[in-house]
Amino acid sequence: MRRALGTSIALLIGAVGPGVGQFSPPGTGGVAALAGALKQLGANKRVLMIGAHPDDEYSDLVALFARGMGAQVAYLSLTRGEGGQNLIGPELGPELGIIRSEELLAARRIDGARQFFTRAYDFGYSKTIDEALRFWPRDSVLGDVLDVVRRFRPQIIVSVFSGTPRDGHGQHQVAGVVARQAFEALRDSSWGPAKLYRSLYFDTAAATLRLDAGLLDPVAGRSYHQIAMAGRSQHRSQDEGQLERPGPSLARLAFVEWRDAGRGTRDGDGLFAGVDTLFPGKGRYAALIDSARAQLNPVRPDAIVPLLARALRELGEADSGQRVILADAFVAAAGVVIDGVADDGIVIPGERVQVEASVWNAGAGAVSLEGIELGTPAGWKVERLDPTTSPVTPGTLATRRFAVTVAPDAPRSQAYFLQRPLVGALYDWSGTPAAWRGLPFEPPPLQMTVRVTVAGQAVTLSRDVVYRYRDQRIGEVRRPLFVTRPLDVAVTPDLVVWPIDGAPGGPRHFTITVTNRMRGPAGARVVLTPPPGWTTLPAESLTFEREDESRSLTVTLALPAAARPGVYQLKATALVGGGRSDGALAIIDYAHIRPRAVTHAATAELRTVRIALPTLSRVGYVRGASDRVPEALQAVGVPVELVGPDTLALGDLSRYDAIVIGSRAYETEPALVAGNGRLLDYVRAGGLVIVQYQQYPFVTGGFAPYRLSLARPHDRVTDETAAVTELDPASPVFHVPNAVGPDDWRGWVQERGLYFAHDWDPAYTPLLEMHDPGEVPLQGGLLVAALGKGTYVYTGLSFFRQLPAGVPGAYRLFANLLALGRK
Repeated sequence: MRRALGTSIALLIGAVGPGVGQFSPPGTGGVAALAGALKQLGANKRVLMIGAHPDDEYSDLVALFARGMGAQVAYLSLTRGEGGQNLIGPELGPELGIIRSEELLAARRIDGARQFFTRAYDFGYSKTIDEALRFWPRDSVLGDVLDVVRRFRPQIIVSVFSGTPRDGHGQHQVAGVVARQAFEALRDSSWGPAKLYRSLYFDTAAATLRLDAGLLDPVAGRSYHQIAMAGRSQHRSQDEGQLERPGPSLARLAFVEWRDAGRGTRDGDGLFAGVDTLFPGKGRYAALIDSARAQLNPVRPDAIVPLLARALRELGEADSGQRVILADAFVAAAGVVIDGVADDGIVIPGERVQVEASVWNAGAGAVSLEGIELGTPAGWKVERLDPTTSPVTPGTLATRRFAVTVAPDAPRSQAYFLQRPLVGALYDWSGTPAAWRGLPFEPPPLQMTVRVTVAGQAVTLSRDVVYRYRDQRIGEVRRPLFVTRPLDVAVTPDLVVWPIDGAPGGPRHFTITVTNRMRGPAGARVVLTPPPGWTTLPAESLTFEREDESRSLTVTLALPAAARPGVYQLKATALVGGGRSDGALAIIDYAHIRPRAVTHAATAELRTVRIALPTLSRVGYVRGASDRVPEALQAVGVPVELVGPDTLALGDLSRYDAIVIGSRAYETEPALVAGNGRLLDYVRAGGLVIVQYQQYPFVTGGFAPYRLSLARPHDRVTDETAAVTELDPASPVFHVPNAVGPDDWRGWVQERGLYFAHDWDPAYTPLLEMHDPGEVPLQGGLLVAALGKGTYVYTGLSFFRQLPAGVPGAYRLFANLLALGRK
């Protein structure tokens, strides 16, 4: 049986360090993990925290509740944070959502909580709850929240937000509203949460409960705040690294109401005051757990095995979550460890994979192996190669081999929430098993279930089957199993904005990369399908000598003579053995999180547009955060050259017609901060610098040549369709070399811009005015200033989104900005 809501003892270890996101080799977790598990046993204490985004959780409270109070804790994030930026790589949108989901799981492995989500897709910043609810039907989001509440069954709900305009972000307000509505909806049901709280970051005067997260966890040797900050620092894609300060750290809560309104307006003395945390009729179970805690001996953890065996019998099936933790603690105390590894990590339909399951009796007592089962998706076949049952004597390892054949129609690995297109700003969960909905990810393709008898007590354990190999540099590496097709086919670039006039409209080159996923040599024929009416491309053959070998070929495609603006597609397919393979498995892989697979289509989208470029010989670019703008500019014919630390410090900047600064580059490139004076001297000597949006360090550091400030919260226009007014219609920014008009503001994605200048020196000339509905006009989105003989530009327009998304008007406007440097 696949466990959807169970907690493993692995969650209670609280490991930190560079490998926190990776799979660990088998082990019991030691006495620290055992002590942590015992703290969460014996009482029924459950807390659900509800926020809107992956970084909204009140980390101190999560760690304190789970590790300090021994509660079962879960964080429900409405979204996966898809609308934000990525400080560690190029992934945006749904793929950023995968990273941030895994970062939450990495944090949960440290703080000991669980993680849930709703269908809501983070569509970007919204200023009001009304705007947010235009994208998210209230009933849909509330229904998802209620499903999680009913499954997790918390006695206490902690809402991160108030559900009022003081929350700021409209999505924050939605989270606050649905948290309270979920609490209210269950008030008259047979069961419902007993208390509702709101966490407090800033409104400290409203606190009714103050808890010190700075208390020391005597087992971990660190405070709960330090544990929380180690978890918080897993949000690396959001630049959330934190100091782990020792000493007091007050966390604050405001009591909102009881389920039973007759109990008044005070919450009593403590979080669980007035809440029944006893399992009905399980007093002896609680007493046995108390005895086990008291008798736990770091040198002889197996001394509590008899107590835990009796506790298992007393608990019975009263609470599945408690039983999972108790069973894992029981075998850990006995020194029993299970493991499952496969001999291949990326498999294809019909492939036969060998799996080795093992039971290690590292303790002193007798263990009997009663059976091992492999759970697989429908259509997969499992063949046992060894007898299942046997005694496992102390100090021995019992191994059992299985041959698993992948189903002939097995689909590529893809997160369950990405298997269908979005419906508005909601993931489509139709067809998704009910047990998966709301989970971070679906279960892995192979899971092992082991039945053992230890000290006369039968228990059932489970573990994911992973691929294990030896890396000569770092040692043992464990990775998830992924499914793909016999050949993976990728096309790069996958989006081309193609000017149809002049030299920039010349031929484009595409790289087709084919990876052999079959065991042994193979041959393939690559067929390319250009748009109708375009030049036919011949098929090409590729040969492979081994599994996972990649071969690439480059093709050149020219525009038809009569090409008109439009959207077209180039498609690649690989033929092998009478079958066809298209698309590719892509692995999102960072050291702090576990690898995840996404499926990419083997297509390139061709957007033919009218863009005129100024005459440029060399444009310098300082890359910013999650910045794909230089590649986008280069693809349309701008001669971009990345400017590195050495050039910023010592190079001849006068070589460049213009230097473009990527978004948030003043935070990500120390050499830019150190070399800012040289950059301004370059402008004074006649150069052009275009600074894309920066955050507050840019202002506090005084890096602009004239006074410029940002509001808190910053000025932004979230409506991507907001009307745009030219403040100086005669400016060359709107005429040279492209005549910019209303059509150029159509098709923008997610927003117009962010971190607009709020106040500025008269030396700057504002060129644009725009605003969200019902708000005051903003003029700080594009400022131009003369500096010496040159020109300095600051823009909050979100070119970092628009150019990689292929928005024609954004290209035309940016080309005009580059033309400001031409004399």
